[in-house]
Amino acid sequence: MKGTISARFKMIYGIVFLLIISTTAWLSYLSSKGSLEGQLKNTNIALLHLVQQKIEMILREIDTNTINFIQEPEVAFFLNGRYANDDLRFNHFNVLNTKFKVLMNANGNISSFYLYSLQNKSMLTDNTFADEADFYDMDWLPAFNNMQRYHQWLDVRKITTVSSGLQLDKNVISLVRQFPLISNPQFRKGAIIVNIDERTVANLMEDVDKQRLGQTMVINDRGMIISSKDKDQLYKPLSSIESAPDLDKLQGSGYITKDIGDGSFTTFYVSSQYNGWKYISIVPDPVMNRPLEVVRNILLSFAAGMFVVAIILVYAVSSYTFRPLERFFQAFAGKKLGAHDDLTYLEKFFKQMMSDNESLQKQMHESLPALKWRLIMSLLMADRTNYNRMRKYFDMLGIHFNDSRFVVLVMELDRKQHIASPRDVYLFTYAISNVAEELVAGVCRGVSVEVNDGVVAVIMSFEEDDPQGNQLQALQIADLVRNYVAEHFKQTVTIGVGSPHLQLEGIHESYKEAQNALKYKLIMGDNTVISIDDVAGNHNDKFYRIWAMSDTIVGLIRDTDKSKLELQLEKLFDETIKSNVPPEMIKQMCIQLIMKSIKAISDKGLDIKQFLDPKENIYFRIDSCANVEDIRHYISSFLQELIIRTEERRESRSPNDTVHQIIDYLEHNYMDSNLSLNLIASDFNLSVPYLSKLFKETMEMNFMDYLIQIRMEKSKQLLLDPRLKINAIAEQVGYNNAQSFIRIFKKYTGQTPGEYRENPADEKR
Repeated sequence: MKGTISARFKMIYGIVFLLIISTTAWLSYLSSKGSLEGQLKNTNIALLHLVQQKIEMILREIDTNTINFIQEPEVAFFLNGRYANDDLRFNHFNVLNTKFKVLMNANGNISSFYLYSLQNKSMLTDNTFADEADFYDMDWLPAFNNMQRYHQWLDVRKITTVSSGLQLDKNVISLVRQFPLISNPQFRKGAIIVNIDERTVANLMEDVDKQRLGQTMVINDRGMIISSKDKDQLYKPLSSIESAPDLDKLQGSGYITKDIGDGSFTTFYVSSQYNGWKYISIVPDPVMNRPLEVVRNILLSFAAGMFVVAIILVYAVSSYTFRPLERFFQAFAGKKLGAHDDLTYLEKFFKQMMSDNESLQKQMHESLPALKWRLIMSLLMADRTNYNRMRKYFDMLGIHFNDSRFVVLVMELDRKQHIASPRDVYLFTYAISNVAEELVAGVCRGVSVEVNDGVVAVIMSFEEDDPQGNQLQALQIADLVRNYVAEHFKQTVTIGVGSPHLQLEGIHESYKEAQNALKYKLIMGDNTVISIDDVAGNHNDKFYRIWAMSDTIVGLIRDTDKSKLELQLEKLFDETIKSNVPPEMIKQMCIQLIMKSIKAISDKGLDIKQFLDPKENIYFRIDSCANVEDIRHYISSFLQELIIRTEERRESRSPNDTVHQIIDYLEHNYMDSNLSLNLIASDFNLSVPYLSKLFKETMEMNFMDYLIQIRMEKSKQLLLDPRLKINAIAEQVGYNNAQSFIRIFKKYTGQTPGEYRENPADEKR
């Protein structure tokens, strides 16, 4: 038997390796060629979309800054041309000069900007005030005069400025926005013109060009080139480039191949819904297909190397390692089998070993999903663990994250109780998890996990340190999942989106934020995407006074005062319109007002689920209103209904003699500084928890709030007597510390005691 096994091993495995390696190399090249071509084209289109997102993010930020700036009162004075005297004009110009510089410093992408007063035919910049006829840049004026929209991004144009005695030529792209912001052309008072250097846009495209081959440019809807790294192409039509396709073929997004002489070029393009621009990238096909040649050469080299290595290994194993095995076979066959040529027992022995190995591998493979689920849940629930140790298991479990920058989405299947069976709910949950993970993989790295039946959590990790951009991409993925589920599964999901966090430790915070956002499904309705930013409220100091008025409205709802509620609502909306609050902020304010009112009524014990119609989406109901008056009418009807429900509940509640005795006791002993719930409970032989619950159910407020209300109302009466000092009034209503009295009085009425004494009619409560 000596030498027989070795010879067979060399011959059989040599032929097998040759066939496997050659076939694998050939099939790999054929399969990879088509997929690589598709990946190259998809990558180019994706990079163009990335260029579009980065540029439009800058343009939108500039547009937002422009909207905020044009609403400054000094801007309105200048554009309306209303100055009573030169001193007022001079003071306003100084203020505007400062705000010019603040805006320029806040947004480094702004090259220059100026105000145009249609009333006075004059221009104002950060360092110049001039008449229209004397100003150096008026090329934008015809576009402004013919502009039918509220704003317009103009094509690239050349302006000449004078700096330190030198004339400088600069290519700029300009935003022209009218004043007032929302008005018909015949009512325009002026405009703000913001210029950004064309090189800002070109540099963003050049950054992406470094990631792939080709030339990227921006054209307008007429095919004129408005930005390119090759400045000779500016102001020229796309048709001036020989390799470019016809403009009428560039619809939506995609790619077009054009043959020219001995070569061919592929043009990738995407269209912008924001300003109508098109982003074009022209790549020579030989250059684009260079990775295919590299892959082919690598596969050939790899196949040849593998074949050489395989032959060497075959001979090495046969010559140096197979001889002990031959001796083992001979010895084993001679002792166990009785014949050197009967290997049946050995065959059974090795088959059992292979079977046991396969069984172990199968068990390990089946346990991986459970381990993966446990690890992801540990990240979401912030189990006490070592995050650095967890990273070691990510690759083994198929979890691929970037090093930082995480956002969590929580998706909940709507109306689970209406789905046929729990198994269907499980299948929908599994399908949603897979869809979400595939869509996330197209944008960034991430993983999805089924938290429980009908609920899926998705962790997204981003490569770029851009919180605003990452949040935007997370919202886009959420919309894609929502639309996909509605279209393909005929079901709806509501998705909560947390805010971006930098490290793994922040995943838990983003998960909690997403869960909190998802709770607003009661208000927003089914089949919606709710970001934590959507429900966080607006804390802009400019609108503090308007937001404060909403607290008064909530107080009137709590007091069930219908007549004052209508007057306060009318005052709130009049003030909102007068302050030029943008429409989106008005809608957000109304959502916040409804949420505050619902919470106030819920605190009174009203089950809000019995009142709200689950089929009515309050957010879309407000969003569908044609004007502010429609919104006001809807809010009024909604809040009046809240008051009616509260009054019905109050009438159905039987009076409680014990509480009325306690109220009478408080009316006669409110001046006692030691008065407390514990003292009252002791005097009436009741437990503190029982008395607290009884008082709140009967009076719709807790004990301490009611005591403060009595003391504050008594103190307002005492403040009408100018002879009484504040300290004395504080002692008479049960406060030994005058500072505590002043602080509580201001919180209750919105004024200090001194301010109330001077103007009692101005009370904000």
